[in-house]
Amino acid sequence: METPNLYAPATGADPLLKEDKAAEFLDVAVKTLQNWRILGTGPRYVKLGPGLRAPVRYRRSALAAYLERCECQSTSEHAVRGAA
Repeated sequence: METPNLYAPATGADPLLKEDKAAEFLDVAVKTLQNWRILGTGPRYVKLGPGLRAPVRYRRSALAAYLERCECQSTSEHAVRGAA
């Protein structure tokens, strides 16, 4: 079975990615994603059920949107955004 290309543009469906695949997509550690969820600063996510242990998934489109929101052209732009 062929492994899907997570970096290819979505064709129709917007797949839900597990934490490890989402972390790979963003090139960060899974623990970083978990910390971002606690702080409310990371990409939007889907919680599949109630409770603390419900599985968490990320839409590929939400990860791409998060990356777009993080884009900067200069270091001063980042400093202003961080102060807001």
